[in-house]
Amino acid sequence: MLLTDYIDSVYGTTRGNRARFLKDNPDILPQELSRWLKAGLKIRPETGEIYKPVSRRVRIPSAVAAGAGVFLSDDLRERVASLATAQNVTSEAMLNALVEREELCRKLSLQAENGDAVPEQQIAGIVSRYFSALSESSETGAWHRVLEGLVRELTESGLLLFHTGNIAESRRLNIPRTAYYWYGGFVAKRVAMMLGCYDIYLWNEMMRPDSDVVFVGDARNVVACYFICQQMCRLLKAVRLNWRKQQGAWGSRAELDEAAHLYTQRLAEGIMDNGIFIGGDEQNFYRLHRYAEKHYAWAMR
Repeated sequence: MLLTDYIDSVYGTTRGNRARFLKDNPDILPQELSRWLKAGLKIRPETGEIYKPVSRRVRIPSAVAAGAGVFLSDDLRERVASLATAQNVTSEAMLNALVEREELCRKLSLQAENGDAVPEQQIAGIVSRYFSALSESSETGAWHRVLEGLVRELTESGLLLFHTGNIAESRRLNIPRTAYYWYGGFVAKRVAMMLGCYDIYLWNEMMRPDSDVVFVGDARNVVACYFICQQMCRLLKAVRLNWRKQQGAWGSRAELDEAAHLYTQRLAEGIMDNGIFIGGDEQNFYRLHRYAEKHYAWAMR
């Protein structure tokens, strides 16, 4: 476009438009600008290059435009002009809009890539805050309210997803083997079901007094499973010890221990009977199960 048209379109047609142009371009002298305007020089808005117009125009085929480093081929320029006409704007305005949209897409893409890192500390903090309202004497209803509020906040904050994208694994959660068989395994399985994940019991040697559990599913959901199950097992252990302490000595140590574990097991069953289920259909379950069979075949026997 002509340099004079560019100045009129950007700085207006009122008096002082050239002065405003020179203010933004201090490296250009006033006498240079006057000489260029009189000579009818042109400007490429996309590059800022000022050049002398000639009576001929070079054709730029699409096939060679990219290799030559040209911003727009003839075909693209015509398509931009057609879009601009349809939207009742200038070609320059249409180009600006297209470039801005491309820049926005790039920024969003970068944000999405950076967003792949799961905010573990944030999830752990929210889980810990909700469980701080519970104690070893809390009733089942209080547990239900805590779990419902926790899942709601995690979901509304975008920290839980309803659909599994790429399958991820949680860290291994260690649970004492006795606790695992009485209530830990049940809690792990039900927490995984609540959040659309799948739990895998990684059995250890018989002489070791602990068990490991890993959750597979969406990256954020498995982190939530890990911390929720961890907090529940810790608190249920406190429940068992508190109940055991209150019983006195009505039976043998083995009898009291079994009764305490049975009490905790029943409480865990009542807690997990909460109706919370945020996602994961039958197809998703089989997809996670196939993943478990592929990566942990030895634990699936």
